[in-house]
Parts: sequence; C-alpha cells; structure tokens
Amino acid sequence: MNLVAILVAAFFSGLIGYFFGAAKTFREEKQKIYVDILPIILKVAYDRQASDEKDFNNALSKLWLYGNKKVTRKMENALSILHKPTRGNFTKAAQEAIVEMRKDIQISPFQKIEPKDVNHIYTKLSR
Repeated sequence: MNLVAILVAAFFSGLIGYFFGAAKTFREEKQKIYVDILPIILKVAYDRQASDEKDFNNALSKLWLYGNKKVTRKMENALSILHKPTRGNFTKAAQEAIVEMRKDIQISPFQKIEPKDVNHIYTKLSR
C-alpha cells in the first residue's frame, strides 16, 4: 500500500469517527434537553398557577432547536390544544409528543412504547 492510500484511509477513518462522535454528542444533548424541558411544559399544562412563563418559553426554544421534525410537530399540536382546548385532547397529544421524543433519542427500536403506555405524565400528590 502506498503512502497516499494510507493517508486517504486515515483521513476518511477520522472523518467517519468525527461524524459518529458529533452525532452521539448531539443525541446526548438532545436527551438532556428533553429531560429538562418536559417537566416545565407539563407543569404549565396541568398546574398553571405554579408555572413560570419564562421557564416555559425557554423550554420551548430549546425544543425547537434540538427536537427533530416529528417531535416539534407533535409538541406543536399539543401546544395548540393547550392554547385552545376545543382543538383536541391535550393529554393524548402530549403522550404522542413524549413517545416521539423517546423514539428520537433511543438507539434500539426494541424499546418502543405507545402513547397509551404513557399514562401518568403529570401527577399532583395530595398532602
């Protein structure tokens, strides 16, 4: 093997490693964002008196930046219902958005869940 072939192979190996590393880092960041924003969004939806509009808007900004197309569309549907409840069932729409978030960050397709499996998305415990 000549020197040029070795350099080309090393370059492409490095490039592939870089892209896999960047994709892994982005997926991990996305997972962190989803974990951070979901409680805020649900708190606004189910306990408006205890919610903070600034935190809610920051959470949505992160979602629009990191969420994939399916996640953002599902969450946009849920939020449109939140603004105008006659458009549908918010809980069902939120369940669909949560399932889509999970699909977005999972590597294995064998961990798939259905919206009906996400039943207690926000619970207030009585004291």
